[in-house]
Amino acid sequence: MYQSDVIIRQIKESSASSLLIRVLMITLMSLPGILLAEDQEDNAGVTTQENEEVKDEDILDWHKRQVDTQVQRATQWVDSFFRDPNYEADVASSQFRLRPELYYRDQQGSKFRLKASLKLRLPNVSRKVSLVVGNHSDNENSGGSVDDSLDETVLGLQFFGKLRKNWHTSLSAGLKFNEFAFFAGPRARYDKAITERSSFRFTQAVRWQTNNHWQFISRVDLNYAFSDHFYFRQTVDGRWRGEKSDEEGYRTRISSFVTQGLNDASGLQYEFSTIFHTRPATHVDSYTVSLRYRKRSSKQWLYYEIVPQFAFEDEFDYKANPGIRLRLEFFYGADEHSKILKHEMEDTEDFRW
Repeated sequence: MYQSDVIIRQIKESSASSLLIRVLMITLMSLPGILLAEDQEDNAGVTTQENEEVKDEDILDWHKRQVDTQVQRATQWVDSFFRDPNYEADVASSQFRLRPELYYRDQQGSKFRLKASLKLRLPNVSRKVSLVVGNHSDNENSGGSVDDSLDETVLGLQFFGKLRKNWHTSLSAGLKFNEFAFFAGPRARYDKAITERSSFRFTQAVRWQTNNHWQFISRVDLNYAFSDHFYFRQTVDGRWRGEKSDEEGYRTRISSFVTQGLNDASGLQYEFSTIFHTRPATHVDSYTVSLRYRKRSSKQWLYYEIVPQFAFEDEFDYKANPGIRLRLEFFYGADEHSKILKHEMEDTEDFRW
């Protein structure tokens, strides 16, 4: 009985040893495959990330090629130097602007205004989300408008779409305080270089508001670079603010700008604008002629403007209404990533504006 027990135990131990050896062999044989599969998954993840980076680089390369044309270089310089809100709205950058100004018109007298705006990029939320606070344009005004009193005090978020060739898209939502209401709506811009010296840009924004219901804003820009120092822009923008708005009908503004670059820190902008409405009957509200001198001081973050103008308004029987605006602008912000997307890397001493 004892020998048989020993034999049985040996058989069991032999079976256990054999089973253990088989398990180890199977594990060792499977391990390379498991590691290979994990390595392929890691490589796939890296490849996907690299492909996304390559796509981003391709888009940036495309933008670089675009900005290499004379008209695009000039357009980017004009839009960035003269602070066109239509241009700044395309990028999720961080920036703070403080603008004290004194505005005098013969018929209306003098007025002091202090405007502040903050656009804060939220990297912890997304690289494509910005917090917008303060005075911001309604998007229908051109950057050279002498009277940008239509700026609104807002608090909201701006979500930016994927960067694409020719297209910039975003979605904004928040509160406006001038006429207290909640707003939300998309914005899209199409930008196309036609020739080395000319380009076309179309912007469409739709906004829903809890008080005025709907607001539609459209803008077309035709750009032409005459030379390294002279640049022309023809702008047509229109706005419809809904039946419950104080502004009746469709408002249209036609503006012609000639920008003269004096050097890398100063420039002149000549403007002639006409504003008209379709209600209560189609009529011209005003004609405005102005000269805008803008200069960056020795401090990179401080600009000043002197803008004399003559306006001929329906309100005053189209009599000449001279005026002037004096403005300081303290400007901080724009990270390197945003600078690349906004083409500001081209604004160097090599660029002869």
